[in-house]
Amino acid sequence: MADTIARDDCMVPALNDQPSLGLDTAVLNGVIENGSAEQRLALAVQLAGFLGNREASSSEREQLVPVVLKLAVDPVADVRNTLAFHLAAVAGLNADILFSIVSDEDDIALPFLAATPALNHWHMLAVLRVGDAARHITIARRPDLSPEALAYIVKSAALEACLALFDNPAMRLSDREYRALYMRFGQSYEMTERLLSRSDLPLDIRITQAKRASNRMHQLMAERGWMPANDAAELVADAEETAMLRILVDASEAELVRVVGFLVSKSMLTPSIILRAACLGEMHVVERALAHLAGVPLARARDQMAGRGLSGFKGLHGKSGLPQSCYGILQAACDVAHDEREEGIALDSECFGRRLIEALMTRYESMPLKDRTRHLEVVGRFAEDRVRIIAKRLKADIARAA
Repeated sequence: MADTIARDDCMVPALNDQPSLGLDTAVLNGVIENGSAEQRLALAVQLAGFLGNREASSSEREQLVPVVLKLAVDPVADVRNTLAFHLAAVAGLNADILFSIVSDEDDIALPFLAATPALNHWHMLAVLRVGDAARHITIARRPDLSPEALAYIVKSAALEACLALFDNPAMRLSDREYRALYMRFGQSYEMTERLLSRSDLPLDIRITQAKRASNRMHQLMAERGWMPANDAAELVADAEETAMLRILVDASEAELVRVVGFLVSKSMLTPSIILRAACLGEMHVVERALAHLAGVPLARARDQMAGRGLSGFKGLHGKSGLPQSCYGILQAACDVAHDEREEGIALDSECFGRRLIEALMTRYESMPLKDRTRHLEVVGRFAEDRVRIIAKRLKADIARAA
């Protein structure tokens, strides 16, 4: 101690600008025990400044710890708040001081907890294990959230803290963490909305959520009797498969490999999804699905779909296990895709669908009329909207002519 300085008409001890060994903590304790709230507040500012001084030695810091701890539990909230505010920028803060402030009232503790650089991953875990939801949320929003703290929040924290992770722009969740959150909170609207808004969300979660949503809609329609059961089931199934196909179409090549495997493992890759893709000209989805189902490399599946190889598309279709009723329309789609490559053009879904109808009606001399009609019915369900109209009209014309 060097001298005293006047603050708000009261006398408080002043620390030297240059720290030195052998601090007289008795004088500081005297201010805490006998001084006014204003004196203790001024002392809090000085001690925080001293601890933040990089030239202060570790021994001097340790000498001040008991004094600062007394200020951290001062009966006057303004003193505690001032201390926390000025210590919020101090790195390497003593753990006892840190936890004393963190355990204070929320309006004092939470701003400090959000800002302090002294919080390492051990401290974070300690606060998460004994702290309340408000402290969990504050830690979840820290830009330096440690991997250990993140793992704890994902596995054990309440919904509010897990939602707070999405407010952290520095946060990058892994596929495993996404799946853990969905497993715990997949029934929560708030969580599913947050998850579905993430561009890096694993596609199997998107598909599972689409399945859940369609199941809930089906149940709701059945309970309220909005339409006949069969019509409701068809409507819901159509919406579900449309959503799933959109996910497949938008997937990257690597994602498509994983998600096709996931669909097959869950018995969700139905023939109608593959037919939908074919009718819309999404042949990269068709070829990936057929390669997986047939258990052949993608390059080989492409060759067979192009008519190359000993058995051509017929052999690939046979290995895939798809119903024979799918063969004709898939063959026609493969032929249209081959024409597209030969001509060096890129057909949109409407143009592809129109050519698919043309192929079904003008090629394949051995195809019975009833099969052509059945294939037109499929196109009328799964193709692009304007193509559906054409297919339905052609089907009706064939029926009248028959």
